Amino acid sequence: MNVPTDDAFQQAKALFLDAVALTEGGRHAEAETRLEAAVALVPDRPSTLLNLGVVRLRLGRPQDALATLDALLALEPQQPAGRFQRALALNQLGRHPEALAALDALLGAQPELAPAHQLRGQTLQALERHAEALPAYERAVALDPGSGEGFSLLGQLLRDLQRPDAARVAFERALAAGADPVLCRYFLAGLGAGDAPAGAPQAYVRGLFDHYADDFEPHLLTVLRYRAHEAVVQAAAAALPATPVASALDLGCGTGLCGPLLRPLARSLHGIDLSPTMLERARARGVYDTLEQADLVEHLQATPQRHGLVTAADVFIYVGALDAVFAGVRRVLEPGGVFAFSVEQAEHDVVLRPSLRYAHGEAGLRALAAQHGLQVVQVQALALRQEQRQPIAGLVLCLRAPG
Repeated sequence: MNVPTDDAFQQAKALFLDAVALTEGGRHAEAETRLEAAVALVPDRPSTLLNLGVVRLRLGRPQDALATLDALLALEPQQPAGRFQRALALNQLGRHPEALAALDALLGAQPELAPAHQLRGQTLQALERHAEALPAYERAVALDPGSGEGFSLLGQLLRDLQRPDAARVAFERALAAGADPVLCRYFLAGLGAGDAPAGAPQAYVRGLFDHYADDFEPHLLTVLRYRAHEAVVQAAAAALPATPVASALDLGCGTGLCGPLLRPLARSLHGIDLSPTMLERARARGVYDTLEQADLVEHLQATPQRHGLVTAADVFIYVGALDAVFAGVRRVLEPGGVFAFSVEQAEHDVVLRPSLRYAHGEAGLRALAAQHGLQVVQVQALALRQEQRQPIAGLVLCLRAPG
């Protein structure tokens, strides 16, 4: 075995310290390069391997991270940080039973490790063992009462378990502990505590669908019996005076469920969405001419493109205030162009439901259409999907620009 020279140790140490600073600044790719160089100089330094594993996780490469962490644990099998990061890598790879076993073993040796209890709760939820996740989160926040993230995760689980009063307390504790105030207030508003924001926080929507992308379509179509995308495209096709239009825009395109249905209606088809993971799935369909990661309002306000058709299927459940959307759609619609979309149906005006989805009343939508010079062509009531085996009432509206 070659023993590194003092000079090699000093070079590796300098690279390591540089990598730590780069990691703290969010420059993970550069940090990885430094750490790889440090490992080449001194291969068996546990701190370097640990940091390299962490950086690779942050770069979204859990398989590479796992190999690095396994090398670390071969040197120091009981190192708590390495064992924790390894469980995190297993979770990111979808190997949740293995992650749970690793966390149980870690907590057997380190029962006071709050982050491990929290990750155990997340792992149990990934395994659909929600009731078992509750004591894990409760233990995590008991050990670390200053964890805003821990209280936020606890609140979300309590909300899903139909315990709104306890969920409100958890979200208030999360807010006090420094968790994201925008997200906490959104969660609280969904429970009737405080005013609802104009729309769901972008980070929440993006994170939700990045996590959901792999299982999105099977769950939506098979479990939830979702059909809003078909109804929106059918309404649009019926309202268009002639097809194909020159260009169509699919707002919040997601995995591209609408794409194959829209393709015959337009010579060019464009999609936008907040989630890069969902856009990858849409790109794989090969039916869109362009796909862009963007906020829909910002895109509508800035794009030079004009469209004969704009659609939004199951998108406005995450947008409460639609005035800016309608203004943007009116801006990009060609004369006589059609705007077709679905909403969950509210009795009166806009409401944020405990499901954290917005519902809209027909009268308010008609008023918005008139305000922005859009003619209501069709309003159709239908069940958008099921939730806990109950149909969710919705509306599909078709509007037309003048000309």
